[in-house]
Amino acid sequence: MAQVPESHLDLLHQRTEKTYARLWLIIIGALCLLVAVSWGGRQFYVRWQEHKLMRQAHVAFDKNDLRWAAMAAQRAFAVDPKSADACRTLAAIAEKQHAPEAIDWRRRVVALLPESMPDRVALVECALRLEQPSIAAEALAKVPPAQQNDARYHTTAAHLALVKKDFASAEKHLEAAVRLSPNEPRRRLELAEFQIRSDDEAKRQAGRALAEELKSDPKLKLEALHILINDAVRTHNDSAGLELAKELDAFSGASYADRLLALGILRSLNDPAFTAALTRLQGESSASADKAVQLMNWMNSHELALLAIDWSKRLPPEMLNSIPLRFALADAFVRLRDWTALKAMLKGGSWERGEPVRRALLARAARETGDDMACEKNWVAAVGAADGDPARLNLLQTIAFQWKWPEKGVAVLWMLAENPGAQREALQSLYRYYAEQRDTTGLYRTLSRLVAVMPDDPAVRNNYAQISLLLKAETIRATGMARDLHEAHPHDAAYASTYAFALFQSGDVKGAVKLMSQLT
Repeated sequence: MAQVPESHLDLLHQRTEKTYARLWLIIIGALCLLVAVSWGGRQFYVRWQEHKLMRQAHVAFDKNDLRWAAMAAQRAFAVDPKSADACRTLAAIAEKQHAPEAIDWRRRVVALLPESMPDRVALVECALRLEQPSIAAEALAKVPPAQQNDARYHTTAAHLALVKKDFASAEKHLEAAVRLSPNEPRRRLELAEFQIRSDDEAKRQAGRALAEELKSDPKLKLEALHILINDAVRTHNDSAGLELAKELDAFSGASYADRLLALGILRSLNDPAFTAALTRLQGESSASADKAVQLMNWMNSHELALLAIDWSKRLPPEMLNSIPLRFALADAFVRLRDWTALKAMLKGGSWERGEPVRRALLARAARETGDDMACEKNWVAAVGAADGDPARLNLLQTIAFQWKWPEKGVAVLWMLAENPGAQREALQSLYRYYAEQRDTTGLYRTLSRLVAVMPDDPAVRNNYAQISLLLKAETIRATGMARDLHEAHPHDAAYASTYAFALFQSGDVKGAVKLMSQLT
């Protein structure tokens, strides 16, 4: 058999190698394409899933279903931690609930979009609403100079200045905001409200004139009326107050609460139109349980409880089965101190979720009639009927403090402090109570819990360090906390003074004096 020349074999090997090389290139290219498609598909799926969940969150939020909105937004955030929309929505939900977490979510948005002025402004306004001016100032200070020539920046800076009671700066910022956005009447209205409160009569007159001008705008009329009414009441301008109240009552865009405000002015000034206005509202409210409750509560708070009871007798019987209306009627009996009538009313009907308050009212009637045993028995039953529900327990503690039963209110607040969903608000309420009572031990107990619940809140950490140092409890931890706060916020006088006190207590007098001497 003929032998294949060696040159032909080499050529065959080369062709085979090229074929294998091409095959490997095709395989590698296919794998790369597969990885790219998989990665792109995953990214597409993540975006699609995030958008789908956020649509659900927005729909639920618009319906005020905060629980479902929060669940959907949290799932969207879990899918895509870089979703600014999810963070904004969770911040908005927390703001509606007055929860401190709102600040953390706003900070996340700013971290994702550092150049976004609306998001930075939202963070500052959120911090101001939650009474954290230091956080607001820190966020506003990071706005680059190039972005400060902006109406939103100046409006927010004015709000911060007002909180700090720096009225001169607030006025400058408000004027700058109006100058930069002359076609936005709402900013002009803010300036008018500020000017009306000025000590300068000329500025007050300018503010009133501006508010009167803006009152002609249907979108701003209600707010302008409120500003002018508040000014008239504050300055005891009865004639202007009456005219404005009548204008508010006649305004088609006024809410029921606005009409009650107008009614209150008519009553306080003994205007003859009061009786007709009240009769008109009574007739309107007889067809709505919600309005009837509002009107009865209004009459109770304006020393018209007897009139409220008389009017209740003319309401439809089925309306009197409304638990909120029963409580409003019970309040009327309490104000009149008619304990016999109160007990009789509380015995009838089904109270369902209102059982804790019914029992609390029975406790009040027993206390007022000298039956202390029945009082304690009914109060214990009231707390038991709340069944650990934060909303009902919170209502009971509010009632206890209103009735000057602080020991009962404090006990309920400590119960709420054990509930993860209610503990922050409860502990903050306890902090305010112990501060008013000058109860340092109570403050320490509360702050010990607060610092565990809110470990990243600098104000809470500073307060805890102060109280711990005063009581000489856990001083090593308190000193470390004070030092960390001062290092993180070197220009904050509150944190510097706490750390100086820690140095003083530890024997470093020179260090304490040096630190304090650096303060203005």
